[in-house]
Amino acid sequence: MEKSSSSTKQTEKAIHQIEYVNLQDFGYEKSGHVKGDPEIYTSYLNRILNGDLVDEKFSGLNEDEKPEKRDKLKKLEAKLEETCRQNEEINAEIKEKQDKIDVRREEMLDLRKKYEKDPEAMKRDTFSTFKFGINIFILVMLTAYLFFFYVSASYRALYTDFEGIAGRLAAGMGTGSIMPKPAELAEAMQYNYLLFLVPFVFYAFGWAFHIILDLKNKYKFVFLGGLIGVTFFVDFLLALLIHNNLEFAKELMGLSTKSWAGDPAFYMILFLGFIVYILWSILLDSLFREWAKRGVMINLKKIIKHLKDDIKILQAKLIPEEPIRFDIANLREDLGTVILGNLKSYFDQFTTGWISYLSPQNLKEVKVKCVNIKKEFEEKHGIKSGTVKVIKRRDI
Repeated sequence: MEKSSSSTKQTEKAIHQIEYVNLQDFGYEKSGHVKGDPEIYTSYLNRILNGDLVDEKFSGLNEDEKPEKRDKLKKLEAKLEETCRQNEEINAEIKEKQDKIDVRREEMLDLRKKYEKDPEAMKRDTFSTFKFGINIFILVMLTAYLFFFYVSASYRALYTDFEGIAGRLAAGMGTGSIMPKPAELAEAMQYNYLLFLVPFVFYAFGWAFHIILDLKNKYKFVFLGGLIGVTFFVDFLLALLIHNNLEFAKELMGLSTKSWAGDPAFYMILFLGFIVYILWSILLDSLFREWAKRGVMINLKKIIKHLKDDIKILQAKLIPEEPIRFDIANLREDLGTVILGNLKSYFDQFTTGWISYLSPQNLKEVKVKCVNIKKEFEEKHGIKSGTVKVIKRRDI
């Protein structure tokens, strides 16, 4: 019998695997096998402490749940990797735009420093409301002047009333004014409505004047000289036609005529058109350049605002990484941690079953010894109500 008992003890001590059991029934059963042997009882307390004996109602993470958790962990890690990649790209764009903002701010600072050192440069480079107002006022007046002048000049050059001119000459009234009277404008309308488009040809020349000055071409002054030459030639033809028409009317009256080269009226007609056209073109270019000065600082501020808006949009696209990292950490904790339950409760359940077998009077001494062992074991390992068993495993 002693051999059998010794063999049983060795067998019981050799068991070191996790078992999910009803601890009370299990304790009663094992106590019956070894007659409540205190040494074997102590070994079972150690198994409970080590997590090898677990209550069958244990609801923590078990081995069956780990594959699902591992799959979820892999998906979260892949999601984190993709999120980090996207966020890196977005952050690179944000940094690029932030660098552009810094460049624009440096430009604004450089302009302010330049104007502090050179007040005259500020006058040249900054927008002047007064200068702009004067320019636009004169430009409007010259625009009206050129309109009526070229309508009149075109009418007198292309449609001439020789009898009317001869009659005025006979009455001693001269050839009349170069500027049209209201009746003459109405008469010009009857002849050809296109006469009212002639001034816009010269406005187009003036606009081309401005465009050529803005060209970044080394031949732009050659182009500008050509444009001015063409305009002069057209004005010269208009003045020559008007001169010839007047001289022809004089010839009809039997009066002496003169060459255009010796006629002051010819030069007056030529320069009233051409010189004013040149002035109008210069004022138009000056007007646009003055307006462009107004936009230097404003454009820089608009660019900065636009870049800041872009950065806000990009920042809104950033995906928070911390929640994903938090979930990954929790899953890793779950996979590496086994919570085996309330140790105090486990000890109580197992001991209740164990000493239940020791109820007979002849086993009372063993029963008392086991109760004392339990008390000492709990004190030694600090087991109190609510204490749980946690096992950290590196199997993930």
